[in-house]
Amino acid sequence: MDRRTFFLSLPFLLRALAAPRTLRVGVDACPYCFMTILDARYAAQAVNPQGKAFFYDDPACLLDQLNGWGGPSLTAKEVYLADFSESTRTAPRWVEAAKAVLYHNPKIRTPMGSGLLAFGNREAVERHLRERPERAGGRVLTWAQALKEGEKRTWVPADFFSPPPKAP
Repeated sequence: MDRRTFFLSLPFLLRALAAPRTLRVGVDACPYCFMTILDARYAAQAVNPQGKAFFYDDPACLLDQLNGWGGPSLTAKEVYLADFSESTRTAPRWVEAAKAVLYHNPKIRTPMGSGLLAFGNREAVERHLRERPERAGGRVLTWAQALKEGEKRTWVPADFFSPPPKAP
């Protein structure tokens, strides 16, 4: 490859490097809670400055780790969330976290009990709530708002990690 061809292809190479990595459902495990990711609709992804991808089974795990509530220290260069309405159980459709719209309702069952769902846009949230009216009554957040709120408290409920009560 000559020098000119290399420099002309450089923007495409850089864009490919910044793309989300591939999640292996049933194989990849969350570095925060150590659970195997079994449903890609709830997944999140962070890529560190060295290009290593970390996958999370719930956006709350990633939020809590970024806010220093547990797990190894993480500096994220890129952050993606699975668009709940566009993903399947086995294949996520990634959206940049900064562009995502989060919907929070503690009544919604998610892998870590956070009640957080990510969508590609506000219309997708509204469409989801029309299809699932029992999930209404929550609130819409941006990724920045969720991170800010996570500085004060964990998104993963505190009792989620507590051991079950002992049998009599």
